[in-house]
Amino acid sequence: MRILFLSNLYPPVVLGGYEIACANMATALKERGHEVQVLTTWNHLPISNDPKWVERALDLHWYIPHKSQNSTVDERDLHNAVCSSYANTLQLLTRLREFQPDIVYVWNLTGIGGAALLDILNITGVPWALHMMDRVPVDIASNTPAHILGLFNAQGSALYEQALIISMSQHLLDEIEEMCGITFAQGAELVPGAVDVSMAAEHLPYLTDGHARFVTAGSVNQHKGIDLILEASARLKSEGSTNFSVDIFGDGELPRYVDIARGLQIDDRVRFMGPRKQRELLQLYSNYDAFLFPTWEREPFGFAPVEAAGCGTPPIMTRNCGASERLVEGVHCLKVERNVDDLLDAMKNVASGKVDLARMGRAGIRLVASDLSLSRCLERVEAALTSHARSWRRETVEQQTLPLLAFLKHNLSLSLRFG
Repeated sequence: MRILFLSNLYPPVVLGGYEIACANMATALKERGHEVQVLTTWNHLPISNDPKWVERALDLHWYIPHKSQNSTVDERDLHNAVCSSYANTLQLLTRLREFQPDIVYVWNLTGIGGAALLDILNITGVPWALHMMDRVPVDIASNTPAHILGLFNAQGSALYEQALIISMSQHLLDEIEEMCGITFAQGAELVPGAVDVSMAAEHLPYLTDGHARFVTAGSVNQHKGIDLILEASARLKSEGSTNFSVDIFGDGELPRYVDIARGLQIDDRVRFMGPRKQRELLQLYSNYDAFLFPTWEREPFGFAPVEAAGCGTPPIMTRNCGASERLVEGVHCLKVERNVDDLLDAMKNVASGKVDLARMGRAGIRLVASDLSLSRCLERVEAALTSHARSWRRETVEQQTLPLLAFLKHNLSLSLRFG
């Protein structure tokens, strides 16, 4: 197949697992013999090792560190980000004409004018798939007035009727329906976050010297539960427990949390280790007894706890986050309510030896090696894309009126919205 990937960000420019998963899937499908092209945005980092099939031709109207103090400017940026960016629409049209894909594989659209891009795919009739690892339809619908969405045939669920929908969890589908009423009458393929733990080291014995070694990795921010981890650690120490430690890997609000840890007098129990590459973390997880993941309840999935489970390090995770659909409580993980009391109880149970970590670790390794492996998920995605890549009228994208139609829609949307 000829597969055109469409993504707002692409490594090395990443915010998290969404972009990394996109790159992993593109590379894997390329290695399986498919002809792949990636259309994405610029790379501002001093790293330039893109393969020839990655094209950075799109503008990005999001992920900008310093926002304007002018509300109108911000609203225009938001419009370009989620509704229509005419330059990006033209870039997509150009790639459709030149590459003639069998299917367009859409990933995160926030920042590149998602409604207009999907409208063009629907108008041309090219088969397309949306791989959701976050609430992309909500971003489009909730940040664009209904009468503007109508210009792009994007009111309600209409924008997605022709698409193959791939979602990493039912939790995410439910959230999208709850927040903006969008459903997918054609159904959705549930493909979890795929991980490759082939580089993992053999796990060390658990609770060596009676010491519980906890770890977490990812964004060091409130929504990932760092506050809860620090508070639970402080309470565990205040109860007289010194047989534990917590290592926090990642970047984010590090100075603030270092200060909080000092204030709670747990800087002898909690260490901030800074960011690590995925490959390094897969080697490090074997040194720990449990992975802490008291993330926010709207977490679409969560790659890090699944990677840890695949390395034999059982997660302690929020009960109703996305990844909890795949991991069974008491078998692969411990599940907690997202509060300090529940997290503290789970940490105490691990530290006291009440949890059979070795059995749980073996079960996690087996699960990830089968149902959650990259190869297994790749097979499911490849089969779904192949089935959806029906024939389409290639001459449709050659119509000379298409750029004009996109131009009229874009400018009319600006006029109606901003006057």
